[in-house]
Amino acid sequence: MQEDIINSILAENDKRWERLRANYDPVTGEGIAELTGLKRVKLCIPDFAIPVQWVPPEMMQNKLVKEIRKAKTIANYIATKKWKYGAPSELEIERRLRRVRHKYDMVAWAFFCIKIRHKKLKKRVRFVLNMPQLIAFAKCEQLRAQGAPISLIILKARQWGGSTFCFFYQVWLMFKWNEFHSFAIAAHTSSASQTILTMLKRTIKDYPAWDLGLPDETKLSLSPADSTGHAFAIKDQNGKQILEGFIYVGTAEKPDTLRSKDINGAHYSEVGVWPDTPGKQSEDIIADIEGGMTDDEDTMRVMESTAKSSDDYFAKVWDSCNDGKGGYEQVFIPSRDIIYDVKPIDDKSEFVQWLYEHRNDETPNGKWKDPGKYYWWLWEIGSTLEHINWYRFRRLRLSFAKMCNEAPETPEQAFFTAGNHVFDPFQVQEKAKKCREPVFVGDLVADGEKGQEALQNIRFIPNSTGNLRIWEKPDDSPVSDRYVVILDPRRGASEGADPAAITVIDRLLMMEDFGLGGKPGVVAEMNYKADPDLQAYDAMRLAAWYNNAKLIIESNTMESMDAERNNGIDPFEYIMEIVAKIYKNIYMRSAPEEKADGSVEFKYGFQTNRLTKPKIINFMKECLRDDLWDEPSRYCTDQMASYMEDHGKTNAEHGKHDDVVMSRAIGLWVCYKEMPMPAWIKQAEVTAKDHISGDRYGLANI
Repeated sequence: MQEDIINSILAENDKRWERLRANYDPVTGEGIAELTGLKRVKLCIPDFAIPVQWVPPEMMQNKLVKEIRKAKTIANYIATKKWKYGAPSELEIERRLRRVRHKYDMVAWAFFCIKIRHKKLKKRVRFVLNMPQLIAFAKCEQLRAQGAPISLIILKARQWGGSTFCFFYQVWLMFKWNEFHSFAIAAHTSSASQTILTMLKRTIKDYPAWDLGLPDETKLSLSPADSTGHAFAIKDQNGKQILEGFIYVGTAEKPDTLRSKDINGAHYSEVGVWPDTPGKQSEDIIADIEGGMTDDEDTMRVMESTAKSSDDYFAKVWDSCNDGKGGYEQVFIPSRDIIYDVKPIDDKSEFVQWLYEHRNDETPNGKWKDPGKYYWWLWEIGSTLEHINWYRFRRLRLSFAKMCNEAPETPEQAFFTAGNHVFDPFQVQEKAKKCREPVFVGDLVADGEKGQEALQNIRFIPNSTGNLRIWEKPDDSPVSDRYVVILDPRRGASEGADPAAITVIDRLLMMEDFGLGGKPGVVAEMNYKADPDLQAYDAMRLAAWYNNAKLIIESNTMESMDAERNNGIDPFEYIMEIVAKIYKNIYMRSAPEEKADGSVEFKYGFQTNRLTKPKIINFMKECLRDDLWDEPSRYCTDQMASYMEDHGKTNAEHGKHDDVVMSRAIGLWVCYKEMPMPAWIKQAEVTAKDHISGDRYGLANI
């Protein structure tokens, strides 16, 4: 291995450690801009306790700051200003200036005014925001600067102090921006709420009174505001309430204690383990707590949890916020950004050599549990060498699924569940990395909605809310057996029933002429809820548009005796009654066992039953392992990640769907096992009538 490669990796590792250690100065503010992306400007006051500071630009507009900068020094400011009741001391001006800094600079305020218990040192220390907390801080400040409500959903990976940061950001809003800022904290259990309350009480007890403009001898406390035991206020030693805001602390177990409060903020802790019982669902609890809470710029909502299931309320809210949608801004801190998840390396050069040499390994090496390709992936996404080493050793004791839950590197890993995953999680993850946004989104329309007119003058209409996602539009090159369209119909009308899934696969690169051993690829898909007749016409339109593609419709009649797929009324017969009258290039299966004389009989549709389902799923696993198809859609990889095996049966995890997985599995089986290779068509002319009838390019109605 070349020495320059080793040196470049070691140099990059040093850079990653520099970021991970978050080497900034909370006193001067130097280095914060580089770590957060939030602008800072230089403020010089020679006779101030901190002569050079790097502060938020907004602070420079403060009247006191402007006057001191104009006077050059604090002494000149005191000497030249006309004072109505006598000149203040330099200490008083310094404290006023520090209070101004604390208003605009939460990082400085946290360091100078907040003390927390250090878990490893076992003592109370100044609150210095770590790198993950700085990431959350930057997100909050960006929203606050926009005048938008601060709404965060935090997916936690191990412990990095996300809840602690959010609690104190709310306290900062109350102390420095709006003394009426009241907020509620809903923990998952009584013991958790008591822990939070104890932390807040200790912090307020240690808080410097001068920062609130009070005499030094003032003793602050977080004391009961009423007899409920859930409402608290900031008071002095005489019981006088210092600020108008309240802090409410309760639990999801007893949500009535937090209902109908006049609040500007709310923090929902460990929502993933909140108890869901009749009349007390997580969504209802949150709605009751927020009550009349507005979306004004001074409001703050935080929902945080570790991932406990991919089917609970927290997971559903997280999913709804993907791609910038939903009511919360997502914050996820991967395991590689947590400074405690590391293990020292005796010989880094030797480790780098091992890592690099095995970077393409598809199978584990030696005692290690994962292929070298995975360890190299950890490096490529930004892990330090020490984190990779930590992962290797911890993985010796834990399953891959458990590691994903405990120390995830992506949100998808965090929601991996324990159990028997049908598809290898790492292979699914590799496939997901190649997914991409569709090039076109919209709808296919024709001259009519039903009958022959539904296939005449087919055209694509762009529509950002349309159900059709396209990566490649149809190509009219004269190639037979090129496109395949698979419909997995929706069964049942219940809210939890699988949607309909339509997949379009292009087999062009499988042609022998290319000599590349090419693989098929998904070029379009639909995944939606619709009535059976609409599913049928959508599938036919897509098939006709894609050069009169082979149309495969999944059959799951009662004859299959497959309870796994019998989750509602099977619409197959109704759909085929519509399709067979209009479209000719329909997939038919042979069913020799169904005739007494042993002759072959053909039936419409691909039947999924106890015999065929294991075959197509196992073949899809093989295709995944060997990378035998191009998959651009995250809908598919997300379903593959939650497709489980239980007592010999394969199904989507509870609350998830497998419609896209089944449409892909059927399509891949037919592409590789049943259809002839695509080939050039010699026929020179094709009429519009042929396109509609199904005879285009001389395709036979098999």
